Amino acid sequence: MANELPEDFNHSFETFLENLQTGEKKDVATRKASEICLDFFCEKLPELIGGSADLKGSNNTFSKASTDLLPQKPEGNHIFWGVREFGMTAMMNGMLLHGGLKPYGGTFLVFMDYARNAVRLAALMEIPNIFVYTHDSIGLGEDGPTHQPIEHLVTLRATPNLNNWRPADVIETAIAWNESILSKATPHSLILSRQNLPYVQRTQEQIQSIHKGGYLLSKHDDAAITLIASGSELQLILSAAEALAAEGIKANIVSMPCLDKFYSQSESYRNETIAPSSPKLIVEALHSSSWHGLTNLNDTVIGIDTFGESAPASELMQKFGFTEENVLLEAKKLIQK
Repeated sequence: MANELPEDFNHSFETFLENLQTGEKKDVATRKASEICLDFFCEKLPELIGGSADLKGSNNTFSKASTDLLPQKPEGNHIFWGVREFGMTAMMNGMLLHGGLKPYGGTFLVFMDYARNAVRLAALMEIPNIFVYTHDSIGLGEDGPTHQPIEHLVTLRATPNLNNWRPADVIETAIAWNESILSKATPHSLILSRQNLPYVQRTQEQIQSIHKGGYLLSKHDDAAITLIASGSELQLILSAAEALAAEGIKANIVSMPCLDKFYSQSESYRNETIAPSSPKLIVEALHSSSWHGLTNLNDTVIGIDTFGESAPASELMQKFGFTEENVLLEAKKLIQK
């Protein structure tokens, strides 16, 4: 009821994070990475009550420590909300206001629309709700434009007192979950991929910087360009930077899992991470409007400003320009300006 964590919580999380770094480095969707994290957090925190709006198998909200909460099993810790995103989110707000419980609830990112009023109220009331939003882009594929989110992350990022994380792999997902758990007065949304994403190698210093929302994965004092991405598109700019390096062009690489947190950092940290004088190319498979705080007229955002299409994810990424070839093309245009 005092909203305090176990005394050994921070140490336990650091051990969990170390195990993720030393474990098997296989490609995994961040929705699955979220489930891996929940296996730890739900076991450690019995007050963590989960659920999904009829999408448990897709949202991966059911951990190894989860049990069904049913009329005949009130001791359970996983709620089957049914197709009622607003009701789920509003009742999660109520749980937090009552105290003693730490709820999280899942649905597809595109269905955040149904829960919007309750999401806004969580931010307004300064209660640390946790929203798990999977299927975060056109990468979900054939379900088509009705299920492919475009403008939703812009809406979430525009909401005051709401931190929105779009992690690129299991390490960033773990940090995002930990930030959500530690929060006292700010709700968090976790924006997670359907498709598998590769593990990203980092130094310990880089891992410690993830909680700042954005950080450098590669830095050159004489870089010709800064490449920035979140989530699944991080791998694109990593590949593009390698191709540029092969041509003798140096690029700084910035991972931006939480733009909201990055904007809240000191001006010196932001300028150290993203050199103001360097041309910037930002890549994110969602609407581009979120990034005006980082860009000027000489910068480029590869985003999506139309609705999606129904096709396999690989074809959609090709159609909308989320390819290494297009990133290279746009990067070279910026460098030549």
